[in-house]
Amino acid sequence: MEAQLRPWVAGIGVQRFEGETFVHAPDTATTLVLCTASEGAYVVGPRDRARYTTTTGGGARRTVVRLTPGRAQAVLDVPVDELVDRHVPLDEVWGRPVGDEAALRSALLKRVAATDPARSDLVHAAARLLRTRGVAETARALAVSERHLRTLFTRAVGLSPKQYARVDRVRRVVALGGRGGWARLAAELGYYDQAHLSREFRATMGVPPGAYLAGDLPEATFC
Repeated sequence: MEAQLRPWVAGIGVQRFEGETFVHAPDTATTLVLCTASEGAYVVGPRDRARYTTTTGGGARRTVVRLTPGRAQAVLDVPVDELVDRHVPLDEVWGRPVGDEAALRSALLKRVAATDPARSDLVHAAARLLRTRGVAETARALAVSERHLRTLFTRAVGLSPKQYARVDRVRRVVALGGRGGWARLAAELGYYDQAHLSREFRATMGVPPGAYLAGDLPEATFC
């Protein structure tokens, strides 16, 4: 990854679809997606619920650029709370077509070169702190009121600070996969208890954690 992109981009990856059920985990980040099936680039807003999709196969491929939480509004120059659970053609946001990976990278580099990271430093710092602190404690650490933090954060990230913390925590449960037992994982991640973990997981992923690990997933919709 180019050095210019590091403050703005959390990761760049490639996803391939071969017809099986694909899990779109809830995500705190806004992503830029270039899809070979549709031959277009899209902005995919953050989401606080998982989606399960399937395709007809054929090796569909997409490049995914995850923007760093707190930085998306500055990069896109649109309020991110208007993008929640939406897929918007990137040319509608940036006013220029993006048809391949080279064009996407070039457009992104030009965009960040003209953007001051300081515009989004407070929200970016809040996103980091919310992984281990509550909303009130985060606001105190940043010397802002809770109300001001909620307003700035929701506009820039798309999720409220409380939603952000919940989704981030469930994503870590998914990543760890019950390693070491659910009770231990609940304590490590700051849940009240195992039942609290299970409730939040089910509300976000659509199934209890044990069922998810066993592959007993909700019915997939066609993508």
